[in-house]
Amino acid sequence: MLKNIYYTAIVLFTLIGSFSGCKKDLGNYDYQPINEVNFGGIEKSYTAEIGKPFVINPVLKFTKDENDTAQYTYEWYALTKDYSVLPKDQRKNLAKTKNLNVLITIASGQYQVFYNVTDKKTGITFTKSFDLQVSSEVYEGWMVLNDINGTARLDMVNQNLNVIKDVLKTTGSNLTLTGKPLDIYCYPWNPSTYGIYVTTDKLTTKIDPETFSWKNTLAIAYEFASNVSSDLHVDFIKAADEEVSYVNTQGNYYYYFYTWSRNYSVPINIVRGENKVFPASPFIATVTSDYPAGAILFDKEKQRFVRHVNGESSCALMPDQPLFDYNKTGMDLVFMDNTSYNGGEAFAILKNQLTSKYYLARINPGDGYKQNYYQEMLATDIDKAEQFAINPDFGYIFYNVGSKIYEYDMFNKTSKLMIDKGTDKISLIKFQQVFKPSTVGVSNKLVVCSYSLASPTDSGKMELYKVPNLNADLSLTGAYTGFGKIVSVSYRERPKN
Repeated sequence: MLKNIYYTAIVLFTLIGSFSGCKKDLGNYDYQPINEVNFGGIEKSYTAEIGKPFVINPVLKFTKDENDTAQYTYEWYALTKDYSVLPKDQRKNLAKTKNLNVLITIASGQYQVFYNVTDKKTGITFTKSFDLQVSSEVYEGWMVLNDINGTARLDMVNQNLNVIKDVLKTTGSNLTLTGKPLDIYCYPWNPSTYGIYVTTDKLTTKIDPETFSWKNTLAIAYEFASNVSSDLHVDFIKAADEEVSYVNTQGNYYYYFYTWSRNYSVPINIVRGENKVFPASPFIATVTSDYPAGAILFDKEKQRFVRHVNGESSCALMPDQPLFDYNKTGMDLVFMDNTSYNGGEAFAILKNQLTSKYYLARINPGDGYKQNYYQEMLATDIDKAEQFAINPDFGYIFYNVGSKIYEYDMFNKTSKLMIDKGTDKISLIKFQQVFKPSTVGVSNKLVVCSYSLASPTDSGKMELYKVPNLNADLSLTGAYTGFGKIVSVSYRERPKN
């Protein structure tokens, strides 16, 4: 027991000595106040617009050397809050000046901006940060391609419902459109594949999705693995999803799949096991129920439906179904498109040249290409129809005959005159396919574009109509004027912050 007391005493004296030594050591340091920075004149958050000046004049107060501004260096930079952006692209340097006065050139989105003030004598950096929302008057909305006396002009109806004429000129783009306008297409939003494609009979090219600037490597020819002309133009582009798309040019289809690094290469309109490409219809129904996404094509020569699946370089025959023979329809395809109706169907309108009768077929790719409907269309003046559009909510088929637009109900087999533009010419009707849930409200509006034959360069109009059920009258929800002859429109979807 005495031994235990002895050792306990030694431990206590050792601890006391240690504490005493620590206390004495604290007195060996000589602390001096440093020069500190207090930030003023900077808000917690800001909004800015691409192409417009962004100015902040901070009020800095220093605890020492307040008037010696040469003693400090300054830095402003932004970090994107979009974490899908690669790390190397997340930082955007803005300025190295005390005050911030720059034109915003960074992409639309949300950022955290950092303002660093460094004391050159001590090397100590003081930081102030704030949130920044960068927007653009061309961030989202309808892209509108016009024919102005045989030449192309790209306009826009932006997210604020303002019409921007000649949007390339307005944004200072270095792209000048030449040739006859054919198509405008906005690829579904994806940081890796997103693009706005404009097509004339001289060129198909993307434009920069943020600034609308251009360089020659944005031409679609650079997306082809095969050797094509640098000024290649395609008839149209159609995406199946954010990674898969098809282009049609000179009767052939080409396939692109981003994930597998498969660029457009050779025509896919050839059936596996056959030795020549078939003349493909210009109508295609994309299929999103498979992975990779695919499409339904139509062979004009053999009057048959075929399917393109699984990222292959050829097509396959369709499976047998009871309503009609996919491989021997004996009819011409007048129209085909995919729609979200009934969970996702392809609508096809066929014409029997011998009887002059029209038939409507509905195909469900997600259920083994099941034929959900096949009946004759008893529609008013269907033989004179110029364009078709399928309503995704109720499956109504809209078509125009001259200046008149009819709605066909496949169940009642009745047509109803919905719009009569009188002496004006209808140049386009469509329902916009969308991929973002936040823009679903766009897809169920009937788009009607028209113009006056007396003044085709400035009388163009784009109208949006809500489609009610029970064959009720359409209701106008938006009207935009001042266009030329509108040949193509496409909605530019963007992520919602």
